[in-house]
Amino acid sequence: MAAAELRNGYLQTLAHIESAYTKLIALVGPGRPFAFPDVHKLSEGLFLGAWTYWEGFLCDVMVEDLGTDTDGILRSDVARFRTRNAPFRLADFILTHPDHPEKFVDWSDYSLVVKRANEFLGANHRFVNPLPQGQDILKVKRVRNAIAHRSDKAWESFTSLVNAPPFNFTPGQRRGLTPGRFLYAHQWNGTSVMQNSVAVLRAAANVLVP
Repeated sequence: MAAAELRNGYLQTLAHIESAYTKLIALVGPGRPFAFPDVHKLSEGLFLGAWTYWEGFLCDVMVEDLGTDTDGILRSDVARFRTRNAPFRLADFILTHPDHPEKFVDWSDYSLVVKRANEFLGANHRFVNPLPQGQDILKVKRVRNAIAHRSDKAWESFTSLVNAPPFNFTPGQRRGLTPGRFLYAHQWNGTSVMQNSVAVLRAAANVLVP
């Protein structure tokens, strides 16, 4: 599958998430099906979907590139493969954990993605560092960790995120805060944190696969 198809598939996923979120927020409030705690929890689920598919997109694009890059470690010394799909199967074996799916490689840290690209692909690979959206992706990841991990470290990182620019929360705003409430009820670049997070991931996908 070409990288452009992988990008389009991811963008379709983000569009679906946005559509579902738009439908959800239209049904929140007194006399409507969802209360505010409901939309907070459901926002967390949609947000995690956008992030999880981002990690899968990074992995799939690198597998595609390793299977086709004539300067990468897989094809630089191999003129022909036995079958058409062989280089992609081998690329997958190289880039995923030998005990997959019981154990896995971390695709959530973009700096590690770049490190793998530097090791396995030719010098002019697509995984630029830093991404134009790199700092915003780090913010998105900190929200993701606060939802997924529930550890003291993840919560402290989330708290420091909302305290700092561009959010600058007051003590009153932090009272009773959850990641879902943050996503739904607070603004980032003139729209909800949820919607801007999706926009950040979309822009980054388009940078990696123009």
